[in-house]
Amino acid sequence: MTRVEQNDWLETFVAVAEHGSFSAAALAIHRSQSRVSAHVAALEQALGVPLFDRRHRPVELTDAGETFLPYARKALLSLDLGAAEIDALTGVHRGRVVLGSHPSISAGFLPRVLRNFSATHPQVRVELSEDTTTALAHDLAVGKLHLAIRSTTARPAPPGLVSQPLWREPYVAVVPTSHRLARAPLPLPPEALSRLPLIVIARPGAGLDPDTAGVLAAWNLIPDVAWQTEQPQTLANLAKEGLGVGVINRFAMEVSDTTGLAVLQVGHVMEGREVGLWHDPDRYMSSATRALHGALLDAPRPGGTVPINPLPARDAHGRREQGTPNEGSG
Repeated sequence: MTRVEQNDWLETFVAVAEHGSFSAAALAIHRSQSRVSAHVAALEQALGVPLFDRRHRPVELTDAGETFLPYARKALLSLDLGAAEIDALTGVHRGRVVLGSHPSISAGFLPRVLRNFSATHPQVRVELSEDTTTALAHDLAVGKLHLAIRSTTARPAPPGLVSQPLWREPYVAVVPTSHRLARAPLPLPPEALSRLPLIVIARPGAGLDPDTAGVLAAWNLIPDVAWQTEQPQTLANLAKEGLGVGVINRFAMEVSDTTGLAVLQVGHVMEGREVGLWHDPDRYMSSATRALHGALLDAPRPGGTVPINPLPARDAHGRREQGTPNEGSG
């Protein structure tokens, strides 16, 4: 009878199947490519059949690989479930959680949260993956991520994924302090950006970042895009050189060096970006993932943001004003 001697073989096989290459799987599970190849070869030898057609790029599962894949996943899931039951008995959370987020959130929100989380859950390893709104949704849907902090503003919402609200943040214009907009009353009306050269977040050939595109559309602005970049700090530096007016969500500037720049709120905060904590409800959530999920929801919201469902502000008599957002940091 065929005997699979190591669970690592199964984990590696599933990683190659999900990521489409031996090199991508090696990066995902933090093993050398030679070790990944050795694990798959050992599993194929134990089963007596090839599991991948290596002539294709990306590699493809053979018929045997397609047949074996759900059983490998089920075996790994059973082990996770068993470990979770033990954790429930001992009160100790352990395991690996892959958390995706926007780069600015990883830089400005997560370090303190993860410091506190690691102090209370030292047996949980959290791995970070930074990407765009669209890419984070895709990676969560295909199982590369356990959780993702991403914008909920871009529509439509990814099918099958759900989110819990974290915060809302306004969009801002970024200009040198000598720019005429720096002296204008705040918040700037969106039409103040009309016919000005803009610097935006975008990938070459992929169009505007969907959040920025959505905000500009809501403002009824047809953007004159002068420069584009994938990094907030580069946007700030381009604006500092007078190459245009940067348009970006506020939190991205909170974690960037804005020396010599004015960061000016545009429009109402309700027209800005909503950020949520996303997961796939159909995927098993380990005790470690549940613990991190709870810690992220409970963490203080970062500066420059407001609650998604803010309490109305109080008037001079201490009464709640209707429809007035709380502009504190949350």
